[in-house]
Amino acid sequence: MSVISVENINFGEAIASPKKVIVKQHNLMKDKSITKQSQEFNEQRILSHGNENESIEETIERVKQRIIKTGDKPHVTVARQLEFLNELAGFPLGQFLLQNGGLNGYWTDYVVEHQFQGRITGIDAEGRSLTELEKFLLDKNSFPTQQRYVNFGKAIQNCVQEDIVFASLPCGVMRDLLKLDFTGVENFRLVGIDIDYESLELAKKLAEEYDLSEKVEFHQEDAWNLPFEDEFTLLTSNGLNVYEPDDEKVTELYRQFFKALMPGGILVTSFLTPSPNIDPNSEWDMSQINSEDLLLSKIIFFDILNVKFTAFRSSSTTKLQLQTVGFDEIEFIWDNARIYPTVTARKPK
Repeated sequence: MSVISVENINFGEAIASPKKVIVKQHNLMKDKSITKQSQEFNEQRILSHGNENESIEETIERVKQRIIKTGDKPHVTVARQLEFLNELAGFPLGQFLLQNGGLNGYWTDYVVEHQFQGRITGIDAEGRSLTELEKFLLDKNSFPTQQRYVNFGKAIQNCVQEDIVFASLPCGVMRDLLKLDFTGVENFRLVGIDIDYESLELAKKLAEEYDLSEKVEFHQEDAWNLPFEDEFTLLTSNGLNVYEPDDEKVTELYRQFFKALMPGGILVTSFLTPSPNIDPNSEWDMSQINSEDLLLSKIIFFDILNVKFTAFRSSSTTKLQLQTVGFDEIEFIWDNARIYPTVTARKPK
């Protein structure tokens, strides 16, 4: 089984791909029947989605005018924000964030795999040296996300055995499942579920690189209306609930996961906890957080990018939501700063 890095995915294709994938559509197109037409239909219902018809130049000008109109803020001037805007426009990840306010499957993979690639080399997939702002976004701001990715991998790997059926939703490029160690395991099936056509196509290509094409299948589905019942031994999900502010809708999402799992099946998911300025009972460990880095993250992601992933929940809320739909044996795996925890839960037998 070969080892694949993010460099193996076509960079230009990924930059051009539509934006992140978060749900609310009714489309049951599957595998080879996934079409560009269905993707166009889906995009009308993607929550974390920029203006696909807007050029990067138009996006920069729009953001610039918004910053100027808002004026200086107590923690940052207009001039400084415009400097950051120009820096963001200077590299592909920054451009994508400017146009989308979120990450698609390719860029999520790029960010979480950076700890094994770009952080070591200091260059991107095209051989370009990373800028200082780029290094901040990938090395410091994304650290909780990268720890979450490692924690997911460990939790999933512990469940690898004969006759498993693992699903990833939204699967993105599905590296979370494809990179698992299946040594000694002959019978297993990997299922990728996403609403984003381009992410599914990239996942298919990556499965080929890992020599796992015979073990995978892909479905283009609405996460809130899954057709699966008692199907999976494990379901992993990262990147849906952080875009959905409605607690009842997130509970319904967990109900869909519960239905899709076999009795005894395991859910591996995650959530963002609120910061102290949002919740006085915040679970963040401030001893692990640099205050200057935190301020810079606020400026970049909220003042400039106006990001869409702004749905935060405490561990107690998440536990209650999971219990409400029937899960038990709920356990939390915390990143160092307690910002982006992993949670595992079991569907009773």
